[in-house]
Amino acid sequence: MSAPLGLSIGTTNLVAVRIGDPPLTRRSMLTLSGQVLSGFVERVGDPVPLVTADGSSHPAEELLVDALDGMVELAGETSSSQIAVAVPAHWTGATLRGLRAAMRAKPRLSPNGVPARLVSDAVAALTAMHANPGLPGRGVVALLDFGGGGTSITLADAASSFEPIETSRLTEFSGDQIDQALLAHVLDGIADADGVDPAGTAAVGSLTALRNECRRAKEALSEQTDAEVSVELPGHRSTVRVTRAELDALMETPLAAVLAELDDLLLRNRIAAADVSTVAAVGGGARIPLIAQTLSDHGQAPVVTTPQPSLDAAAGAVLFAAYGAESDAATGMAPVALTGTAPAALIPAPLNPGEPAESIAPTTPVVTGNAPGSSTFRQLAWSQDDDASGEPVPYMGEDYSADTSITRAVSQYVPRTGPIDVDEPRAWQRLPQLVFGVAAVVALVAFGGVAIALTSATGDSTPTPTPTPKTAPATATPLSSSVAPPPPPPSTEVPQSIVTVTSEAPPPPPPETITVERTVTTTRTTQPTTTTTTTTTTSPTTTTTTTTTTTTTTTPSPTMTTSYITVPFVPVPIPIQVPATPTPQYQQPPEYQQVPQYPQQPQFPY
Repeated sequence: MSAPLGLSIGTTNLVAVRIGDPPLTRRSMLTLSGQVLSGFVERVGDPVPLVTADGSSHPAEELLVDALDGMVELAGETSSSQIAVAVPAHWTGATLRGLRAAMRAKPRLSPNGVPARLVSDAVAALTAMHANPGLPGRGVVALLDFGGGGTSITLADAASSFEPIETSRLTEFSGDQIDQALLAHVLDGIADADGVDPAGTAAVGSLTALRNECRRAKEALSEQTDAEVSVELPGHRSTVRVTRAELDALMETPLAAVLAELDDLLLRNRIAAADVSTVAAVGGGARIPLIAQTLSDHGQAPVVTTPQPSLDAAAGAVLFAAYGAESDAATGMAPVALTGTAPAALIPAPLNPGEPAESIAPTTPVVTGNAPGSSTFRQLAWSQDDDASGEPVPYMGEDYSADTSITRAVSQYVPRTGPIDVDEPRAWQRLPQLVFGVAAVVALVAFGGVAIALTSATGDSTPTPTPTPKTAPATATPLSSSVAPPPPPPSTEVPQSIVTVTSEAPPPPPPETITVERTVTTTRTTQPTTTTTTTTTTSPTTTTTTTTTTTTTTTPSPTMTTSYITVPFVPVPIPIQVPATPTPQYQQPPEYQQVPQYPQQPQFPY
């Protein structure tokens, strides 16, 4: 049976740790068909695949699984069921499901068709640090993982086997960001010292090589106070000296953002600073002295690190691979803790030359279900009692049945009660009922008026003008002279003559008919009667004509008009038909009648 193997996934490096062998660290890169691919770790879970220079597309999960399969092959593992992989703590469930699906295609990562166990790198690192150098078993542990692509902050409950509470990801402070800041600092120094413009002369390949030099200088400054950076640009070659103080000045601002995020994470979970028992720093960036010093000054909790913080996640994964299968098989009431002293065969080999092998081994006894000396050694989870005589014997008699024929009805006891006094409602209690009653009556009257108005008339009635009585014009009656005519002249004899004057009245006007809407009008027309009297005498002769005139008067019915009444609580006025007030008519005075002139009668007799 092969030894357990633990793998860890990082943005910058992939690490493999086998118990008894030195750890393996490789860059997170993959070579396919002569092309070097990188950056696929942070793309895991992205549905958009990576496209190579030849146009082929590759999902990020498949590229990562190929890289992990290569790490297993380098570790000398062919088929082992004890493999655990530490994955980033901020990955979601969908990302993990996609990774498991891709691992099924690799027999080394899926022994017997079952994918290898996936463990959060935060839990794996805390498990390794709990084994060595040791963590308290109470309170909240704040784990800060300073990686190449970002910083992950995880709060874990130490009393619950470091169960994660919440994880926050911050990309403002990372190894790549520090390398980029140091590269810009070196280029600014070259421009100031030699007067060379690196932006105008540097090629992409030259800048990539210079960035790798800055990364090596950053790692050297973790143990030294200064380092040298070799600069090779087109037309320029020099060496730039960088100190630890300069590097610390470049990291102050982004490191302050990490501390602010830690405070916000504690505040969101309502965890006081006094409840934080330990602050653990892991990842490649944890080796920088400024980080440990800043974390120590920020809070009162002690800061715990390991000599090689970049291997903590892989070391914890191998512990899960060694004891995970046994802890999963245990069915006792208490969970199996991955703490304690491992057997000598499971102690990993030294990670650094000169470092004792026991440096990462747990220091307290391991509690496992199959450990010799355990109370449950080679036993089941339930109690195994050797005394089998106490086992109850099953009942072999007849089935029990109860006779329900004589069962009487269950009587119900109802206590006696006296007369119930009902309080009469008081006057102020009846007031709301009175108000609602009045309001209901008003609403009924209002809606009734609206209904009557809508059914009786659909519009306004226009007042009908009152007809004016027509009077036939009077016929001028000739006036008889009361003065006797003078005697005829003696010398002239007038022959007898008969003069007949006939006066007829003008024809009456045609009957006028006035029509009023919704008004019944009765018109009576009487033809005028004219009586003519003719008198014939001798000279002088006077003719008198009498004319009888009949006046026709038409009496119309009363004219109705529409009036509007406003009722309270009714939104629209209510129309009502009322008689219209007649408009006074101006009576035209009769025309002045002139007296007719006759030639036989002098105008001025006197």
